[in-house]
Amino acid sequence: MGAWLRWLVAGVGGMVVAAIALGLAGPGRAARPMALPQAEGPERIGGSAFLVAPGLLVTNAHVALRCRAQGRSLEVAGQPGAWRVLTEDSSTDLALLAGPGLGGSPLSLSAAQRLPPGLPVLVLGYPLRDGNPGALQARPGQIRRAALTVHDPETGRAISFVMTDRSGHEVPARWEDGLRYFGADKADRLRWRLEIDAPSSGGSSGGPVLDAAGNVVGVVYAGARGLTSAVPLEDLREFLARAGVAPLFRTAAAAPDWQAVQARAAQATHRISC
Repeated sequence: MGAWLRWLVAGVGGMVVAAIALGLAGPGRAARPMALPQAEGPERIGGSAFLVAPGLLVTNAHVALRCRAQGRSLEVAGQPGAWRVLTEDSSTDLALLAGPGLGGSPLSLSAAQRLPPGLPVLVLGYPLRDGNPGALQARPGQIRRAALTVHDPETGRAISFVMTDRSGHEVPARWEDGLRYFGADKADRLRWRLEIDAPSSGGSSGGPVLDAAGNVVGVVYAGARGLTSAVPLEDLREFLARAGVAPLFRTAAAAPDWQAVQARAAQATHRISC
């Protein structure tokens, strides 16, 4: 069986992006994994979060883990008082922060049972600019695919792969394909992730991905080169259920008004740092 392997490494927004391309002359399929950035720069750790219930913010576990590793306390921009990690799950890269009551309405979650490829979405977050906090950024895009990913928040690395046939056409991956590709020893780290054709960068981690009605359909956790990777809705629902949080659920809107969606979500989306 012939094979070729190529590694590409580049720095993006203070983060390291490693891309791996792997082609196999096997029976009709090839795999192309891609490692996406996971953490912000070492000088200032920044992220994003959104209000899911009064006094409760959802963000990424990798932001909280990096702050804890450096002995720093999490702060919410413009919000006095102590904030603490109420619960976190490194396997899904989600964390729940508890603190003083925040104004504004919590974001609702989508009630959809399935998010089809091509679904229009809006990606929100507070990207860092040269290591400094930036303004809230909203990027429109579409869900490209659900990708199987092995993710390690502690090291800031995530590797996904795409399956193609001999003609180079993409084919959907199955859970069994992920186990076969990564190995059974990585089963506890294997997760589905949404890939969205919208750019995001360091500091956007933990920001919401919204549908046309302003409902959360994912949580940003990585991004580079015009691509955002997000924790899917199902993982977020299960995480909040385990934490005893009952979020609002709404159905999608028939006629999208993205300007209104952004304006409402901005009130519930916050910059966090340590």
